Amino acid sequence: MAITLALLSVFVECIGPELAVYGSLCGPSGSEFCYKPVLKGGFPVAYLFDATGVSVERQLAFVEDDLSVGALVLDIATYLAIVLSTMMAISRWRQDRMQSVRFDRT
Repeated sequence: MAITLALLSVFVECIGPELAVYGSLCGPSGSEFCYKPVLKGGFPVAYLFDATGVSVERQLAFVEDDLSVGALVLDIATYLAIVLSTMMAISRWRQDRMQSVRFDRT
């Protein structure tokens, strides 16, 4: 479940502040690099970055864009902690509820 949530978080996209080269015809001489803020996806830590010159610009895809494995692992660990905490909270709530039902019947 944590892996699924982390992979689906790629749809949480934002742009910048990292810069990427999107061309080489900028500046006063027309021969300098053109920089734009890069599109990235993933939450809470971005792990997929738009690769310039290789992929469709401003569109993320696992096959053609840059994947940061460390950031993806961190996202998976974060979602795992959230899922496990939620499961523990629900389990405790059920136990407390069952105990209160037992005391009410006696």
